[in-house]
Amino acid sequence: MSRPRPFVLLGLAFVVILGGFVLWLQIGLVSSLVSAALGARNFQTSLTGAVDQLTAGDYEEALANFNEVQSAADLVSASAGGPQLQLVGSIPGFATAVDNWRVLAIATSDITTSTGELLSIFGDLSGKSGEVKIFSDGAIDIELLKQLPPRVDAVNTGINDSVAQLQLVNTSGPAAGFLATVQAKALKEVKPVQRAVSALVELAPLLPDALGANDPKRYLIAIGNQAEMRASGGAPLTLVLVEFDNGRISIPIKGQTSTQLYPPLNAPVQWWGPSGNPFFPTNPRNAPMVVANTHPSLLYSAREMSGAWIGGDYPEVDGVITLDLSSIAAVLNAIGPIASPTYGEVTGDRLGQLLLVEAYEKFGVAEFTARQEANQQLLDELLARLLSGEDLVSVAKAIASTAPGRHFQVWMRDTRFENFILESGAGGSVRDPGVGDWSAVYTQNGNQSKVDVFQQRNVLVNAKINEDGSARVTQVMTVTNATPPERPEGPPERIGYETSWLKAAYLMYVPEDATNYSAFYPQGFAVRSFKEHKQYGRGFADDGFGQKLIRVVGWTAPGGQAEVSVSYDLPAGTFTAPDGSLVYALQAEPQSIWNDATLTVRVTPPTGWRAVDDLGMMIDADGVAELSAVQSGQ
Repeated sequence: MSRPRPFVLLGLAFVVILGGFVLWLQIGLVSSLVSAALGARNFQTSLTGAVDQLTAGDYEEALANFNEVQSAADLVSASAGGPQLQLVGSIPGFATAVDNWRVLAIATSDITTSTGELLSIFGDLSGKSGEVKIFSDGAIDIELLKQLPPRVDAVNTGINDSVAQLQLVNTSGPAAGFLATVQAKALKEVKPVQRAVSALVELAPLLPDALGANDPKRYLIAIGNQAEMRASGGAPLTLVLVEFDNGRISIPIKGQTSTQLYPPLNAPVQWWGPSGNPFFPTNPRNAPMVVANTHPSLLYSAREMSGAWIGGDYPEVDGVITLDLSSIAAVLNAIGPIASPTYGEVTGDRLGQLLLVEAYEKFGVAEFTARQEANQQLLDELLARLLSGEDLVSVAKAIASTAPGRHFQVWMRDTRFENFILESGAGGSVRDPGVGDWSAVYTQNGNQSKVDVFQQRNVLVNAKINEDGSARVTQVMTVTNATPPERPEGPPERIGYETSWLKAAYLMYVPEDATNYSAFYPQGFAVRSFKEHKQYGRGFADDGFGQKLIRVVGWTAPGGQAEVSVSYDLPAGTFTAPDGSLVYALQAEPQSIWNDATLTVRVTPPTGWRAVDDLGMMIDADGVAELSAVQSGQ
């Protein structure tokens, strides 16, 4: 055998070196691919967990998930920094994929940093981070609160930058499918964080002043009784004045509206209210506080309650907050039961039954002061628990969860804060959306009975659509006075909380664009017009916001049922989509009754048309679609 010539040895060496280089390149790329794939997958899973736990108020679990987020983010970043990837990026056709990979890694790092800071803020607010608590022992640390806006701004900037990076990813070319999947999932997971931070950016600068940093602030909390409904909430039978002075919280005035705050029994007072409110024909008002919230919109009712409070010789307030037992029950479910000498252990699940039903059975008319004292004692125990500051985040989350059903509402005199509240959906406004159809129906107790807790309500919206996009709509509100059969009928005059009869006002709106509108109601019922306010005819009047409202009043016996309806036309094009199809859309407003109403929508298409199956609706042989849901506001 002859010896290899030098150039052959050189060739073999080159092959070996090239083979080693290729192996190095392959190992590096495989490692990067595995790191990116595993890291991205773990990152999305862990980020979802952290966001879910943050939303649920569980700081410890969110922190555990975030540690996994950081580890996964490190994997993704490492995958984009290898020298093999840098070399591949110089090869024509692969540069875009490598650039995308790196953009994705930067976005992942940004999201991680911002989520970590948000978690840190959450820990400080909840007092679970080990640092000084922002709220404890009935006081808010204003100086710590003033540090919140720049921290939130930094988080917001980071989140927006990460979203911008994600949107820069070019999902074409090599690895397009993988990158597109990662991009879509990352954008989806970051959205709830982005929404939360955006809300905090608006809210944080307003908080110090709202909590008394510059001068004392007072807020009236009206606790509504859902056994006796008003249009905007339960009758305000318990009132609490909360004062903030440089963060220090005090409750200088509290008590039962009828006997303790407006003695001897719901004494009428005088105040000046908004002139547009049709529920009060003249100024000054001369009425009891307990009827101040009769307008469906809190924008009027809160101002009336604020005025009636001042009319009772109490100090002016900077805002009105309404809560009811549905909201308080949510709080008890979040923080645990409280003890009552009268009612025993009170849980969220039992609260309504105890206070809206059993309390009235336990204490007769002659013992109503004992019932009020027992209820006040229960409220005092709850307030003491809340002011300890131990459950701040859990309480806030529980209360906020009831806002869509209007069980928690806020009106602020400061328009900056009020605008934020309205945008958040907790402002209790009643506004025609201006597109599609609109359902806004309410009942209002008129005989001081406590039977609204038994009310069963069904609302049927029956819309017959025409080919030109117009429609004839009928809305039917059916209310059953479902008092238990064994409950006594009560006194012959049918007034007061021992009666099982219901006298109610039925309030129903029609959309702004409605024409040919009319109302139908049972024999013995009557339209009660709004005096001294703009009339639209057929019993409809201006609600003060330029919207058409009718009020029908009547009695319903125990176990009886009443059906009140409105019918109207909506013009051509109302339900015509840009592509020529017909799309029926409805916005339905909730009322904060104890038992959620059932809403049924039935849509009849034009002849020759057929509804498209969607949202689990039922469609009959004629193409008529029907869908029912519990109207909780969620």
